[in-house]
Amino acid sequence: PMHALGRRGLSRAAARWPLAPRPRHGLLPPAPAPAAAVELASRAPRRFATGNAAQFEKQLMPEDILHLRATSMTIMQDPVCELRPEEAQRYIVDHPDPLMDLPLWHPRRLATQVTQPFRGRKLAVSRYTDLIVERLDNEPLLSAFGIDTGFNMQVYFMILHAWLLHQRLVLEGSRAKPVDKQLFEACWTLVRNFMCLKKVPEYRFDAELRNVQEYMLGCCIHLDKALERPDILPARLQQVLWANVYSGSVKKDAAQLSRLTKYCLRQLGLMLQLDAEHFLSGSFVWADFPVPEDPPKRLALPAWREEFTKVRREL
Repeated sequence: PMHALGRRGLSRAAARWPLAPRPRHGLLPPAPAPAAAVELASRAPRRFATGNAAQFEKQLMPEDILHLRATSMTIMQDPVCELRPEEAQRYIVDHPDPLMDLPLWHPRRLATQVTQPFRGRKLAVSRYTDLIVERLDNEPLLSAFGIDTGFNMQVYFMILHAWLLHQRLVLEGSRAKPVDKQLFEACWTLVRNFMCLKKVPEYRFDAELRNVQEYMLGCCIHLDKALERPDILPARLQQVLWANVYSGSVKKDAAQLSRLTKYCLRQLGLMLQLDAEHFLSGSFVWADFPVPEDPPKRLALPAWREEFTKVRREL
């Protein structure tokens, strides 16, 4: 049965990992700035920052900066990267709560406030998790980005969306810290479930889980660093996605990599422009993103992934 096996902390920060394809290790072997994002880069304190940003910048020569700026301009020429404020309102949804429709003095509402003081937080995290899983089940998007159904890419795609949500939670300050923590705990629960369904041996389970967490933390660190330079943000974001999600297995100008970069920029814009009430309650959906008109090929799911989808549908 699918269950959480206890939270394991993120051990051994990976701040010094270079932007190169991920090395072979455990469950993760390698395969053979828009206006809103600029504002986000200037406002958001980095939760995963580790103090090596200056060293990273020293490695960039002037010609590297010029190249990254040119690449960023090319990426931003596609209008899909930008999300206008009026567009953001289209992605707000209502989640009716029968309990909130009851009078303030109603016994059921009063009892819930006493027995479930963090009910709103749990609902928000549950909705965030549903948003992430919906992306993992979205075959047109997976096909457009070249995301396969293997464990590696599925987990990277999961953590990429958790990171997008994390950016806005950081902006909300201390009141959102518990939600942020529980969001990543929910991600680790998903990873545990994946590993259980993959039948990872019990004697290796904890070590493999820590390994996966370290890789995901390393990805988040590099994504954070990409936000530190708004003028080259799109190009650096593309580099991070190439090195992590694709493990360097595609060309650096591959169409699927370009699409995923633009997708992330668009979703970052949405995260920044949603009002606090709707964001913190999870009352929104991801921004639309155009995909090739050719119908996607039906993805052949591995047995563990089919079982996960089946269980989710039965809940």
